[in-house]
Amino acid sequence: MPAFSFLHCADLHLGAPFQGLADLPDELGEKLREAPVRALDRIVSTAIERRVAAVIMAGDVFDAADRNLRAQIQLRDRLQRLHEAGIPTLIAAGNHDPLGSAVASIVYPESVHFFASEAEVLPLMRGAQVLAHVYGISYGSPEVVDNLAERFPRQPRGPFSIAVLHANVGRRPGHRAYAPCSLDDLAARSFDYWALGHVHKRETLRGERPRVHYPGNIQGLHMRELGPRGATLVEVSAAGAVSLKPVWTDTVRWQRARTPIDEAVSIDDLMASFATISAEIAAEAPDRLHIVLWTLGGSGPLHEQLRRPGLVAELTESLRKEHAPEPVTGAVWLQRVEVATRPQRDLEQLLQQQDLLGDLLRLAERARQAPPRLGHAEIGGELELQAPDEVSVAVRDGLAKLLDDPELTAMLGSDPWQTIEWPKLLRRAQILAIEGLLADHGEEP
Repeated sequence: MPAFSFLHCADLHLGAPFQGLADLPDELGEKLREAPVRALDRIVSTAIERRVAAVIMAGDVFDAADRNLRAQIQLRDRLQRLHEAGIPTLIAAGNHDPLGSAVASIVYPESVHFFASEAEVLPLMRGAQVLAHVYGISYGSPEVVDNLAERFPRQPRGPFSIAVLHANVGRRPGHRAYAPCSLDDLAARSFDYWALGHVHKRETLRGERPRVHYPGNIQGLHMRELGPRGATLVEVSAAGAVSLKPVWTDTVRWQRARTPIDEAVSIDDLMASFATISAEIAAEAPDRLHIVLWTLGGSGPLHEQLRRPGLVAELTESLRKEHAPEPVTGAVWLQRVEVATRPQRDLEQLLQQQDLLGDLLRLAERARQAPPRLGHAEIGGELELQAPDEVSVAVRDGLAKLLDDPELTAMLGSDPWQTIEWPKLLRRAQILAIEGLLADHGEEP
């Protein structure tokens, strides 16, 4: 079998609106609206540069079922470039853009194929030679709750076989359970590669044959879709070995940053902290426009000042003018400043109080200083406590069902309490108790 490669992408969401951005300048708003199609441009350019055998799109090419005309023309024009380069495009429709959608009469290049609502197969060719067989299935309606994986054959054709499916495998959190199936359902079919779509986070569910992979979406659409986004270059060796390489395609990148105010004594200190954050973000990916949600936490003398009406809005505007006077590539646009600070408290004094708050803080301090220890054990074996403090025992008993789960124990290691940073966890609990109980007694938190 000759070596070859293909690009696997999904969830392009052409025509998608960006969420949670009401006060953008016009130029930045236009860059956001164009970001998904600019990401598609990067896919097309990479496919042509790498001379891939095909581009495979695993669902939700369009954001809405009506597939607006502008988005269709944008797709058609880019796929025409692939057609002229001799690269076919194979598309499975997803829940956002099912085959039953109302569409304008756009004629796509003949090298573009939309899979039907029943599984079908196409050969992937290089000249007269078959490189692989590609199987795919499209959604016929927006809500598909059947297990579409069961409609793929158990013994697909060779020499290399690819399955294209838009589905929630293993019921990944945060995504609707469309075409739900299990990893075992996919592994039971002798494909070499499952090209998945629907989950917007890049993830390889199975590293051995069959390789099962989500490339994630090509462009983050809101603050919950942080970090780099893109497609996957799949390289297949002559021996059938598969390697996956990310191709980052996003032109606008969403970021979160957090700064404690504990050491800050002036607003200038905060502005200097954001300047450092901005420089680091821009240096990591200078060819993107970045949008940042900045959270201020901790406690310090600036807490009261940050609560002054209008100050955070003024700070935000000043930082926007300084770090993104124009929404150009490399700029860092501050979307919002989120204040999660707390007032300074004298913990030692509160620990001495003879009341409910003092009792609670002293119990937390005991547990913080003497965390429960778990003995080394085989997965599924009994976990033993080593000379635990009685308060820690009570806390551990409350978490026993969770921490005795063999799979979780395997991930956390032999000492889950150290992995979950028990002292920090208890210190945070003390802070929440102080704020909550003092507020209940009429004190301003």
